[in-house]
Amino acid sequence: MKTDVILKMAALPVAALVLHTAFAEQREYFQVMIFDDRTDIPAEVGSAYYDNVVKNKKFYELSFEEWFNAPHATANWYGGRRHLENAGIVPSVSYLGNFAANVSGGMSRGASNTSSVNLGLGVNLKDLTGLESLEGWSIGNTWVWRFGDSLTKNRVGNAFSVQQNYGSQTIQLQSLFLSYNRDFMSDWHILLKFGRFAAGDNFMSKPIYWLYQNNAFDGNPIGVFKQTKFSAYPAGTWAAFTQVSHKDGQYAKAGVYQINTDRQDNMHGLDWSFYGEGVNATFELGWDINHDASGKSPGNISAGVAASWYSAPHIDDPTKFSPFNCTVYVQADYMVYNLGPVKENEPYYIVRDSDKWRDLRGIVLWAVLQYDPYENLADMPVFVNGGVLFNAPFKSRADDVLCFGMAYGKFSDKYGDIRRGSYETIFEINYKFQINRFSFLQPNVQYVLNPNGGAYGDAIVLGMQFGLNL
Repeated sequence: MKTDVILKMAALPVAALVLHTAFAEQREYFQVMIFDDRTDIPAEVGSAYYDNVVKNKKFYELSFEEWFNAPHATANWYGGRRHLENAGIVPSVSYLGNFAANVSGGMSRGASNTSSVNLGLGVNLKDLTGLESLEGWSIGNTWVWRFGDSLTKNRVGNAFSVQQNYGSQTIQLQSLFLSYNRDFMSDWHILLKFGRFAAGDNFMSKPIYWLYQNNAFDGNPIGVFKQTKFSAYPAGTWAAFTQVSHKDGQYAKAGVYQINTDRQDNMHGLDWSFYGEGVNATFELGWDINHDASGKSPGNISAGVAASWYSAPHIDDPTKFSPFNCTVYVQADYMVYNLGPVKENEPYYIVRDSDKWRDLRGIVLWAVLQYDPYENLADMPVFVNGGVLFNAPFKSRADDVLCFGMAYGKFSDKYGDIRRGSYETIFEINYKFQINRFSFLQPNVQYVLNPNGGAYGDAIVLGMQFGLNL
């Protein structure tokens, strides 16, 4: 093996100790393409900036404008970040905060802040080793540190968390996987993943959902977690996933996942035993419409099923169990009012070469339906959410988004308490103010109607989501 290859391989475990990858929920918060949709590992986002603007300048040599328009708050790490990218090693480090205050209703008044630090590393094995035989092979690794306490748990008492980054408040490994991607038959592309990751990383997750603070929307529409066993960030599990997609946007994907115990989901993530509670298999067919540079209104329609084999307890008699449960779902979104592309070549403008469709100004409608036919096994057998968003509501603010969302969950008729046949509904309105490529502020107002089926009075929550890409 060549000396430079040996040196690169020796540097890899050292880098892996401190640099890890982000999660599905946060892949587009900063508007730059943090993750590559072909490889599913962190994408190189700073080449134009590092090669053409910063070159090998030290951090303190940067002008304010050069630093402010960078992809990362810590710039180029004295040239180290670009050196790593040239070697096929792409780090990603970010912070996300969720502040929320309950000003009316619920259990009591109060406020709290929850935090998530996401540390990332993606490795392109061909670039790392120089071996042509490793073309298309990559390694992805995810760690996350969550801390802070829940306003929903302590003050509101509702079912849909008003802070989407609460849960598993610890440091844990979320994923470590090998992926392979390649084009075939000229018009098709395939992605394969094997290792430790979650179903929510690749199913029922869209950039639209990541624009909200309430957990009923963010990451994955929350109904599936109220219906069956479905793995999602920050937990990871043994899994295998594949997606086949056509150049015109049609795709099919499937994944198989071990169902972890509650202990496995809430610890450090290093319990790699195969002794879980069962197996989940998820399948989806979909069509990404006009996800290209045509300027036509983009959209998506997809449908799937999350099927789980485990001992599912009956709601009306916890001593009884069923061996199977499932959720079926439909998702759709479409830009109904297309105002064309936003201005380019501005200092604040964020270039998105690989997904130009997201540079269109306009109004997007979206909706999701999730349904579990086994009402005796599902906390909420019916879940619906949807909303409207205005991408770049002001032409001078090309990367801001104005969002409104509504989520409704119907509790099972099998409950014997106040939830029986009742519901909870969430309304959220927010404005995502993109400060620059590496930071944003997102004030929001949430209205919680019928918390936990009417156990408490309707609540008004004031929130602020904020992030920093380091």
